[in-house]
Amino acid sequence: PWYALDGTHPEVQAHLEKLFRTMNREWGCTYFKLDANFWGALPGGHFYDKSATRIEAYRRGMEAILKGSGKSFILGCNHPIWPSLGLIHGSRSSGDISRDWNVFKMTSTENLNRNWQNGTLWWNDPDCLVLTGKRPANEYAFHLASIVASGGLVLSGDDLTGCSDDQKEIIRKAARLTGTAATFKDSTLEVGTIKKKNETIFVLLNRDDQPKTLVVHFDAQSNIKRFQSGEIVGSNLKDYSIIVGAHSGEILISTPVSK
Repeated sequence: PWYALDGTHPEVQAHLEKLFRTMNREWGCTYFKLDANFWGALPGGHFYDKSATRIEAYRRGMEAILKGSGKSFILGCNHPIWPSLGLIHGSRSSGDISRDWNVFKMTSTENLNRNWQNGTLWWNDPDCLVLTGKRPANEYAFHLASIVASGGLVLSGDDLTGCSDDQKEIIRKAARLTGTAATFKDSTLEVGTIKKKNETIFVLLNRDDQPKTLVVHFDAQSNIKRFQSGEIVGSNLKDYSIIVGAHSGEILISTPVSK
């Protein structure tokens, strides 16, 4: 048997409000990751308010959490999508990450197909960025590029004491790029564009088992550099083609040439 609190019950609402107020005001917690939110909207429950739907029960329970948590950031995971509107600040947009190529590929597809939600409904959470482990460098490059393309939260899943200085700098740089989700030119999710004030970021993703040539086009003559290394790879270009390795990704930053 499984049990879930009844969000329509006044005592449950008071308990949730008090619990989160304690964690926020007394313990100093300002970020709450709520998982398995859908349990609050399970069918077949018995509610204190006999006229309430399971969606109303879920929303009333979540409203009590919001009231108690003050100005904290609320992340919803495995939550019912539309019933969560207005109740969470961040939304997990994929399954769990693990250091495995098939998971990198699967979660990237899940996250990037939900880019339209980011910054509109809430901030998307593509799950953790991982840079350490036994996977080959190209697969970590793919994973990094897909996290940047999501435009959402950048949370490190590594033990930072085990990260190199270069890896720590990548995390910092990735965090500075976040906030705007990439727009992809088609459903292959291979070439994404993020327009910033003074630069354009291109995210190139190759899920195939063989290298692939991908092409980006610029609105104006541009200079292009690689995100990770800062290496200048082209100047005064209107388009640029690059061979992206199998199971790999590239992040290019273009700046228009001053006239």
